[in-house]
Amino acid sequence: MDRPQMRALVGGSIVGLVLGALAGWIYYRSNVDVDSEGTESLAAPSPGTAVKLGLGLLGVLRLIAD
Repeated sequence: MDRPQMRALVGGSIVGLVLGALAGWIYYRSNVDVDSEGTESLAAPSPGTAVKLGLGLLGVLRLIAD
């Protein structure tokens, strides 16, 4: 691999890592339920929500690629 390609790959990986962690943190903060004892629970996203998230991600990647 040549140097510019490696830099783009490493840079994109770092950006993806940061954005993925931020998205997970936002999802957790907006969907966690705490009961009276202080126990936290987080339900899995519904299939419809997962499809919407996936399509949104593909749209963003398409914008970046163009």
